[in-house]
Amino acid sequence: MARPNYRLIQFIRRNIRMLKKDYGNPITVYSQAEATTNYETGVKSVSRESKYIKRAVVLPSRIRPEVIQSISLISANKKVVQGGAFEAGKRTFIIDRTDVDSDWVVTTQDWIVYDGKRFDITQVDEYEYKTAWLIQAKVVEGAEVQEDHYAKGNAYLLSLTQSASATIA
Repeated sequence: MARPNYRLIQFIRRNIRMLKKDYGNPITVYSQAEATTNYETGVKSVSRESKYIKRAVVLPSRIRPEVIQSISLISANKKVVQGGAFEAGKRTFIIDRTDVDSDWVVTTQDWIVYDGKRFDITQVDEYEYKTAWLIQAKVVEGAEVQEDHYAKGNAYLLSLTQSASATIA
């Protein structure tokens, strides 16, 4: 087994911290735990787990044309072959491994909610020496976003008031 290069690990962590400082935003990563369907009523209930990350690196969106091949592209008997093209926004997210639990894992079955939009994870790469995850995700337009909201303790502490009243007879 090769010895880890500690200078390289520190270099990667320092660069990720600098990226978090410049491009850091809060995101929530969701994973589906289990889904059950009541066969009498037809109601589907889905349980999911979420992990809130206070500061993940969110790089700017890339717009790249994607081509949808329809039956007209597959058919060879046509003289004019046409397909559909549309613009899909893809983002790159970097999650620092020190921000999450050591046993937590990101897969392509998970999704990310950022800025009120749902992003389906298309590719997950791991940095050297398990320092971070590099995630490619595509925005899902028109999807209903069921976002978990995390309360901040400061907002509630400022609105606390204490009062007492009594009637003495």
